[in-house]
This record gives sequence, C-alpha cells and structure tokens, in this order.
Amino acid sequence: MILGINDGHNSSISLFNDGKTKNNRIEYAISEERITRIKNIRGFPKNSINAILNYYETEITDKKNNFDLITVGGKFRKNNRLNKLKEFSDNQNAPLLYFDHHLCHTSLYKLNYDFKKGKEYMVITLDGAGDGLSSTVSIAKNNKIDTIAQSDNINSIGDIYASFTELLGFKPMEDEGKVMGLAGYQMDSEHNETYEKILSNVENKIIGYNTKTKTFKNYLGVIGNQSTKELEKLFKLQGICNFKNMDLNNKVIISKIIQRKLEETVKLMVENFVKETGISDIVLSGGVAQNVKLNMEISDMDCVNSVYVPPFPSDEGLSIGSCILASSIHNKSDIGLQNTYLGNDIENSKIDNNNIYENNINNINNNNNISINNLSKFKITNLEENEIPDVIANLLMNNKIICVCRGRMEFGPRALGNRSIIALPTRENAQKINRLLNRYEHMPYAPTILWEYASEYVKNPFYSPHMAFLFKTKDNYDNKSNINGVIHQDGTTRPQMLKKEYNTTYYEIIRSLGDNFSSNSQSCYSVLNTSFNLHGEPIVCSLDDAVHSFVGDALLLGNLLIEKL
Repeated sequence: MILGINDGHNSSISLFNDGKTKNNRIEYAISEERITRIKNIRGFPKNSINAILNYYETEITDKKNNFDLITVGGKFRKNNRLNKLKEFSDNQNAPLLYFDHHLCHTSLYKLNYDFKKGKEYMVITLDGAGDGLSSTVSIAKNNKIDTIAQSDNINSIGDIYASFTELLGFKPMEDEGKVMGLAGYQMDSEHNETYEKILSNVENKIIGYNTKTKTFKNYLGVIGNQSTKELEKLFKLQGICNFKNMDLNNKVIISKIIQRKLEETVKLMVENFVKETGISDIVLSGGVAQNVKLNMEISDMDCVNSVYVPPFPSDEGLSIGSCILASSIHNKSDIGLQNTYLGNDIENSKIDNNNIYENNINNINNNNNISINNLSKFKITNLEENEIPDVIANLLMNNKIICVCRGRMEFGPRALGNRSIIALPTRENAQKINRLLNRYEHMPYAPTILWEYASEYVKNPFYSPHMAFLFKTKDNYDNKSNINGVIHQDGTTRPQMLKKEYNTTYYEIIRSLGDNFSSNSQSCYSVLNTSFNLHGEPIVCSLDDAVHSFVGDALLLGNLLIEKL
C-alpha cells in the first residue's frame, strides 16, 4: 500500500494499492478541507490520515506499519513541513519519496478513460507555481515522461489570472471560476466597444507566449500581490479606477480581457507543439485546467484530436500523482479509476442504529427561514434502494430542491451525485438556489445529463463525466427551454455526462425523471447539479455536515429521506 500526501495548497491524501494483493488501483482519497471545513487549507493533512485509518479500521488496526511507502507531491518545502513528514514516516516505518510538483500533475494522464498503452500523449501542465515552475509540456507514453518545455514561476499565466481575480475583489487561488463566469456575460454595443478599445491598449502588456523560447512571457515582470498592483496602474490609465466598488460592466470587461488572453496564449502554445511533435491527443493538468472555457476552446482546435482533463487537476491531485509515479517505477501502466467516489461513506446502518438523525435534526441550517423546533416539522422515510429513483424523481417533478448525501464522497472539486444539490434545471430553480446559498448570480450552474441523451442537448458531444468542459447548447435549447437554469449567457453549459455504470442510482433518478416528465413536448433527462455546501464552505463530508448545510425541500441522507413539511 502506498500513501500519497499533498501538504501544500488544498492538502490531501490518497491510498494506492500497488497490485500486490489486488488490482493496481486508487482505494481512497480525501482533501483535508472536507474534514476541517476550511477551504483549500494548507499543511500536513493529519485529519485526513486519521480518516483513512478509521475508514479501514477492520483492516488497519495499528497506527504503525500501515504503509509500504509514503509519497509526497512536490519537492521544495520549508523545514517545519519537512520535519512533520519525516516524523510521520519514521513513526510508520515506511520510506519517504518526494516527486516534482509538475511531474505529479503530468502523471494524471494515466487516469484517462481512453488511455491506450503504446500511445503518445502531449501533457500540458498550467498552474500558479510549483517547485519553481508554472508550466510544463511533456510527451508521455506508457510509463515514460519526457519534458520538452517549461516556464518558470515568474512567467506564470496561472498567477496572472489569479491577480486578475484579486483585482476584481475576489479571492485569488479560489475564485477564478467567478472571473470565468463573468467573462461569459453578454454586453451591449456601447460596452462591447469599450471592451475592444481597452483590450487593444493592454493585451500586449499582460502576458504572451514566445514561440522561439517555448515559454510564457509575463510583461508585468512581477507576480502575486505586486502583479495585482501593476494591473491596477494599467487599468487606471484606461479610466477604470474604483476597484473596491467596481460596477458590473467594468468587471465583465476586465474578466473578458484575461479570459481572452488565457485562451489565445495557451492555444498558440498548443498549436506550436502539435506542429512540432505531431501529437494531437492532449492532456491538460494543473489548476488552470479547471478553466472549462479554455478546455472547450482547445478541444475545438482543428489541429487537436482529443483533450483529456483529470477529475482533480489542481493541487489536491498531487497526492494521487505521487502514488502513480511511485507505481511507475515498477513499470505498472494500468491505473484503476472507475469513478471519483473515493472518500468517506455514509453508511445506512450507522444512521439507523445510532439514530443520528434524531440527535441532529434540530441543527438543520435555517437559511430558508423555516422555523425548526422538533421532528413534527419533517416527514422521515427509510427507503429501499430500488425505491429511491422514482421517489426522488417525483419530488423533482414537483419542483423540489433536494440535497443528496449518500455513498462515498467525491474526490476533486466537483460534486457528481453523492454530495450534490439537485433540481429541475430551470431558471426559476437556479434563482431559488442562489437565494438559499447566497450565491453570486454570475456563477452558472451545471447539469447532469444522461450520456445517451447528450446529443439532444449539446453540439458535438464527447464523453465528459467530470464537468471538465463547456459545450455549446443545441439551438432548440434556448432560453425558453426547460433547461435554461443551466445555460450561461453565452449559450454554453458545463455538463456531467453520466453513464449508468458510473453511478447507478443517480442515473436511475434522472432516467425516471425523463421517462415521466414532459414540458412543451420536451423530455428532461437532465437535472441541475451543484455541490452540496453552503456558500464559502467545502463540499459536505459527514452526516453532521449534511444536516448543518441542509437547504431546500428534502435531504436524501443515505437511504433516509427527510422532507420539510
């Protein structure tokens, strides 16, 4: 057994079975934030390690000698972090291996659901910085990775995007999705003219790509907070001055500028390396690969055959990447990843036997202004597994907002049906959930769509099970359709495309909904799916988290259905 650790940004752990007793596969993975309830927490993931020991209590009974090897994503760290890792390694009597930050991101190409032995992939990593670099380009085949280009942390396109995030009043390294969402807003002709004018004045003063050196070039010359200050000076010259109380139109203009620069710069890099190497199957990893608009733009390039983005491309994935690299030392190519449900489980037996719901029901979140005093406010039903699809579909058909916390928790940034809030994908429901969660209007919601119906909703679909790509919606699904709550202003949507084998019960819920629901002669094999958490908090992990964060009309807790009356 290999234990992978990321003790940096969004710290995490993973448990990897290296094939001595079972198939070569990821057994368990969790981010520290899910337990501490502090988003993107850094540092040694002691709570996650305790969680993994508790999860396998029937198999792992001693606090020592549990792991054959401990791997760490990233080589450079301060002494206090080194000391904690060394102490833990000594206590476990397990050797400790460190792997390069970007190499860990790169190794995730092996998780590709279309991975083929003997095939070459071009793997591009893009992030803020890690081990002195902000980007790499590698050719990967089987267990061999050859890095052919890299950019240092000064010339970081990820850091520039984070500085724009801060400039707009958001939290850098966390709220970049809000910037991308704003960039999709449509503007009137007057503001569009202003945007084009400012863009022409600043686009060559931010960041670019040098085709000769094969590196990004940061024209600001600084990073981090200093970069944000330089951007303030740059935009003040364009007449945008009030950054603390910036109006929406100026926020949209600035967001469009950095999103356009990101897309143009990375596409230029991709085009040049496809031409140079002849490799057109692309893998994108690192934090910037969470920009689903960029991913769509690259997949639409004529020179690109396919694009894969791992389900956890940001730094939480480093723990898994380090495990993959350690396994590769033994020439093992196959990595078993059937789905991303790798975290803690909600066990029905514990809900029933300990009557946990009776002890916690009065702690349900009160965001929806419903007074909660006793159990008479709720209808509580224990469902059989085969009853769940029709019961939940019926609630959805009656326009109910449903929180779901069941089975093993997802690893990565996306909720994919086990820690989700789901509803009919209408604008009315999207607005209702925005009010419940105190969520920004410009953060678009995503749908889950049954894979076999994807072509009815989006143009040129390809299998995308982890919400990693935007797709342009079909013309017949415009703002009058029954999925207008998951279509952004620019006509795109970010679907989880769901096959039955990925999550059977969740699939059957949507299947039952589609078979029994129709509006304007349109069936609806889709639901709005957003992560189950209060705004600003991590996705729920435990039963207690779910009860605390319960908003809407019903909570499916394991097989226990709690409905507000």
